[in-house]
Amino acid sequence: MKEEMTTSKDESIRVRTAIRCARATMLLYSLASSRATIDTAGEEEGETRRELEDLRRRLAIEKKRRNRIKLCSLMELVLLVVLVLLLSTFFLVFFLRSP
Repeated sequence: MKEEMTTSKDESIRVRTAIRCARATMLLYSLASSRATIDTAGEEEGETRRELEDLRRRLAIEKKRRNRIKLCSLMELVLLVVLVLLLSTFFLVFFLRSP
């Protein structure tokens, strides 16, 4: 009878231990999968940040290019105005000179 009690006690302890191990395994697995999800989200966030920085860099380069184009077109306009004034002054002086 005592042997049966110790055997059933040992079995119940083994069953409890097996259940605890199974629960621990499930918890560790869920923890590992949640970390993997967090790592994946972190990688996606990092990739998104890199894309944003790349787009900001491209935008800054495009703004510089537009500013250069505006400056060049303004200088061209100023040079054309100066040329027209010089030519008009020359023709006025050359043709309207008194004899």
